[in-house]
This record gives sequence, structure tokens and C-alpha cells, in this order.
Amino acid sequence: MARGAVRNFETALGAIGVLALIITAILVTGWNPLPKMSGDITDWWEKVASSSGKLSEPETLWADRVGGQPSAAVIAGDAVVVQMRGTIEARGLRSGTELWTKEADWAAAAGDGPNLVVVVGRRSKGLEAVDPANGTAKWKDPDAIGAWTYRDSVLALSCGGLSDCTLTARAPKDGAQIWKLQLPGIGRVLAGANNDLLGTRLLSGTFDDAVEAMPGSVPAMLGFPIDQRVQVVDTLTGKRLRTEEPTTSSRIVVVGGRVLVSTASPKDGNCRYSLEARDGATGKVVWKKDGYDLRTSSGAGCEQRRDPAGADTVIAATRGDNREVFLSPRDGRELFVGGPGDTLVAADSQYGLIRGPDKKSLQVINLTTGKTAWNKEITAKADVAITRYAVLVNDPGAGTLKAYKPDSGNQILDAKTTSDVLGIGPDGLMISRGRTIGFLPFT
Repeated sequence: MARGAVRNFETALGAIGVLALIITAILVTGWNPLPKMSGDITDWWEKVASSSGKLSEPETLWADRVGGQPSAAVIAGDAVVVQMRGTIEARGLRSGTELWTKEADWAAAAGDGPNLVVVVGRRSKGLEAVDPANGTAKWKDPDAIGAWTYRDSVLALSCGGLSDCTLTARAPKDGAQIWKLQLPGIGRVLAGANNDLLGTRLLSGTFDDAVEAMPGSVPAMLGFPIDQRVQVVDTLTGKRLRTEEPTTSSRIVVVGGRVLVSTASPKDGNCRYSLEARDGATGKVVWKKDGYDLRTSSGAGCEQRRDPAGADTVIAATRGDNREVFLSPRDGRELFVGGPGDTLVAADSQYGLIRGPDKKSLQVINLTTGKTAWNKEITAKADVAITRYAVLVNDPGAGTLKAYKPDSGNQILDAKTTSDVLGIGPDGLMISRGRTIGFLPFT
């Protein structure tokens, strides 16, 4: 008797599990499991399936399924290029019409405006820069195994042997060579698109794949990790300026045209911090500060495992009095000092975002002037991100996504959605749920 009851209970659990899977499929895809027939039941079912298939309210201009699981998208004029594992697919931005598709081991966008291209790489086949509108190749580098892509250049990496490699700067528009540099010892560990260099990381992790898919300006200097050392490269001239070697207690990054050395040493159960900036060419110390924590260390031994957060022209730090500040890596100035309980939550090269102690106020700072650009009230559980086109405020619990102009705070989007953001452009967002994508325009 007890054994039969257990079997019945297990059967019920199994049926509930199958029903949950069916409901999930319906909500994600809009699939109708009932045959086409007339009647109130079918009409009701199709209405439910249609409603559940919406990506947002207001609705996207279009919604369609892509061939794989999308990870990021880049909006390029009248086209949007969607990145998936093993392939990229281009759609008409306002129609959703498939324009072209290509197999790719890695891909990234470079250039800006009419000169924007999509750099597509295949193992042992080099890279090609294609027109986002039609997929035709504008130029190729048959020897490249990886690249770093920016609005003003593509840094293509090619390796002839097991270790020594060449870095070539090319114009995104036509692939014209700007400079070429030998980088001994770099090896093939940096193959692929936009591998991490020794610089800054995003302060906000909200929609980070979409934010990082947008090409930014190339920094004045870059730090390449080679054989546990830092090779400092001038991106204007293509010269290798110097080699820096970190110690067990220091982290070296190249930010804002400076070589930044963060040192953390354990003392009395805490970490003691010092920070200095060196000239990239001479190694001479330009400025130095004590007591600023760049949040690069962790553990009892104050091991430095992470790059500082911020952008190329600004870094986030915690001062000795527990005030959070934005620092200029160029000259060490405090661009902004938060009040007690303020938290720095996002930044780009122009604006910094700060949450108040109650987590319900968002302050946007112009990092050039140090003055407040605008304020907004947000929910305590909302996540924020900043891009060149919009400040995004996402509240998954409430199912809302709002966007504001970075300079003025004017609201340009107020949507009900739990979809992910794949890409950000000047006129709207690419959003997705599962393999279904759509374009949600700004108002």
C-alpha cells in the first residue's frame, strides 16, 4: 500500500515536471501544441501564445528566431550583426530580414559610422573585415590569429612560430597598414577577439557583453601580458616603449597613457595600499598616492588578482576614509568624491554613476567638470549600465527597463520586459529571450 502511494507520488511529480517543460517552451517560443482547429479553445490558445511571445511592451519592431543562442549584437547603420557560437548573422535593423550569415570562430566590430566593419576570424584561415550591410569582404589578413578592435583601428595579431608574433595596426575602413610591431614571446595565448589586456575592466557587469561589443577609442598605450611581464606599446607610433615586471604584491596596468602600479601589503590583518603612475617611455614616477584601494586585491595575503574598474580615462577607488572616488590615471586628481555611503556603480570616459546610501537615488557625474549632470530616483534592486548612447536602468524584479540620455537624463525608453539586452545603438536596443531577438527603438 505504501509502495503504491510512493509510485503514485513519483508519477505525479514526473507529470508536473513534463508540464513545466511544456509551459516553459510555450512562454519562450510561442509554440502552439494544439492542432489547427476552429473553436473557442484554439482562439484562446493562440491569443495566449501570441501574448507570451512578446519580447517587450511596447513591442519590438519585429521579433524572429536566429540560428543559435545569441551572445551579443552590434548595431551598424541599417543592419544589426548578431554574434552566436560558431556563426554570426546579420539582420535588417528595422525589418528583421536576414541579410547574410557566416561561420566564425570569433568576431568583433571595428570602426564607426559608415566605416564600421565586422572582423570575422577562422582558425588557420586568418581574418576578414566584412561590410555589415551585405557581408562582402572589404579587406583580409590571412595570417592573423586574433585582433583587438577599436573605432579608429584594428590591431591584428599574427604568429609565425610558437612564440614570436607581429602586431599590425590597420585602418578599419580598408585595412591600410598604420604600423607593424614585433612582439617576442607573446605566443598564441591571445588568439581570438579582444582578449583581456592589462588595463581596466567594466565597473558595472549589467549587460556587459552588449556594452563590450561596442568598439571604443583605442587607448594611447596598451599593456600586453607576455611571460609574466607587461609590454607597454604606444598605439600612435607602434613602438614598444618598455617592459614592466610586477612583484608578488603589485599589480601593473596601462591606463590613461600611464603605467599604473598598485601595491598592497598585509599589515595588522589589513591591506595597506599605495598607488603610483609612471611615464610610459621613461618609467619615471609622475604621481604617487597612499591609501587608495583599487579593488584589485583579495585574501589574507592581499594578493592582486584583478584589474582596476573604470575606463581608460578614469578608475574607481576607495579612499582611506572609506569614501569612494573616481581618479584620473593621467595626473592622479580626484575627479569625484562620494559622500558617506555612496557607491560608484558604473563609468565610461565621460560620465560616472553613483548610488546613494539608500540605493534608490542615481547621480550622474560629468567627469570632465566633476559636476552633477542629472539625478534620478530608481528602485533599490535595479541594475545600471552606461554606454555612449544611453544609461540603462534594469529592474528584473519589476520587469522594467528604462533608458536615459547620458548628457541630459532625458528618458528615451520605458519598457516592460524581462528580455536580455544584446546590443545598444543610437536609435534603440537589440533584445532577446532565448533564441528570439528583436529591435526595441528609443522613443
